[in-house]
Amino acid sequence: MKNKKIYKVGLYLRLSRDDGDNVESQSITNQRIVLDSYLKNSKDQLIVVNEYVDDGYSGSNFERPAWKQLMIDVNNKKIDTVITKDLSRMGRDYIGMGQYIEREFPEKGIRYIAKEDDIDTLYETPGLEYLQFKLMFNDLYLKDVSKKIRRVVSSKKEKGEYLGWKGIYGYKRDSNNKHKLIVDEEVRHIVERMFNLVLEGYSPRQIANKFSEEGIPNPSSYANLKRGTKTSASYLWCPRTVEELLINPTYIGNLTQGKRKKLNYKSKKEVRLPKEDWIIVENTHEAIIDKKTFETVQDLLSKNKHKKSSRKVELLQGFLKCKECNHVISINRSRDNKRKYCTCSFYLAHSKFKLCTPHSCNYEKLEKLVLDDLRENCKRYVDPSNFEEMVTKAKNKIDSKAILTNQLEQLKIKERQVYLYIDKIYEDKLNDIIDIDMYNRNLIKYKDELKDINKRITETEKQLSMINPANEKKERVEMMLKIQKYLNFENPNRTLISNLIDMIYLSQDKTIEIYYKFKVL
Repeated sequence: MKNKKIYKVGLYLRLSRDDGDNVESQSITNQRIVLDSYLKNSKDQLIVVNEYVDDGYSGSNFERPAWKQLMIDVNNKKIDTVITKDLSRMGRDYIGMGQYIEREFPEKGIRYIAKEDDIDTLYETPGLEYLQFKLMFNDLYLKDVSKKIRRVVSSKKEKGEYLGWKGIYGYKRDSNNKHKLIVDEEVRHIVERMFNLVLEGYSPRQIANKFSEEGIPNPSSYANLKRGTKTSASYLWCPRTVEELLINPTYIGNLTQGKRKKLNYKSKKEVRLPKEDWIIVENTHEAIIDKKTFETVQDLLSKNKHKKSSRKVELLQGFLKCKECNHVISINRSRDNKRKYCTCSFYLAHSKFKLCTPHSCNYEKLEKLVLDDLRENCKRYVDPSNFEEMVTKAKNKIDSKAILTNQLEQLKIKERQVYLYIDKIYEDKLNDIIDIDMYNRNLIKYKDELKDINKRITETEKQLSMINPANEKKERVEMMLKIQKYLNFENPNRTLISNLIDMIYLSQDKTIEIYYKFKVL
């Protein structure tokens, strides 16, 4: 009688967080018990060479450490048999599972057994007839779980709960509430400086270079340094990172999430979403940057897009457009670097097709004409006889309004926090973490706190309504303050220009059309 073949077995066990309510039945311990029982009752000579365990890894792909080690041992012929409790423990990806079971394992002479699905590739067991259906079902389960998780995550984000593992640069998670952001005072000044540099005319690339030269840890490295690790690229800033921080409304107190999404439930690759698809919840935490500064920075960033990083930004860079083709008018230098001139960028790129004309003109002369026209219109806009008195009164009102608005925002944040605390103690009561007496005591305390907050909100809103001028008057006063600031500067900067000018159009016949942000008188 021939000796039975000895099979060198690798037992594979996997548990994913996606298993949800089935955690107990699918636990590693449970899988091990099932496989041990199978080995004892098998008529084949199955010798376990090794046990491979991936605890906490999804079945959506095969990027798992224990599975990789198993395949190394397969390739080195240490094992010739792979056993799992069922198909889903090996994986749930329809394509990947089929690749292994129907191609890679047979080509390598590997026997595969899925005990509870009655699959054994050596004996052509009945379960193999329904293999494709079972693989498809497991894949559909994975897709369904992925959809449910996405819905839950999206719902939490829409409620203003922060779900990141660390705070966005400049913030950190509140130790008392991991779903809330608080300011990270260690780097607050870096964030403020970043925005101020844009106001001074710096581009994201120039800011990145400046921070890199000064040895300031970049956002990802800063997070790692806080955990005690350091890399060779800790002080290298990426322009794209700077730009993404500068356009993030989180810095004005509006929690912004959902800026990226995975291609699908099987892929780890993420794609950036357009701004209109971001999930933004207003007034969820303390702002580092005021809204006016943020809006001005957004305007300047859009006008800096065509700026060459190696050159100093010109005062009107990004404000100039071609009247005929609506493309940007670029500002260039002559070969001897002595003269600056304007040219239609669309013409430069496609001159041989004659899609537009050069629109060439001397930049210094153009800038002088624009500034002279701006200054004249600014002087006409204000009334010299009572301007100082008007501005002083208006500024006091605007300052008071800003203080009260901020106070109101903070009160509403506190109000939302109290409601969250009430929800939390209710959950604790349902889960028997606290008894009914403790629940009632806490509920009374939080309701009293809510009553006080609501009273303060009402009072603050009343004060705001009393000092809030009509929109037209308010806008005029604010614009007058900006104009006066401009008139006080001999050499205005781009921030001031951005507050007053929307766009400048240059025509083929050298006609200049200036569109102001205030009504020209």
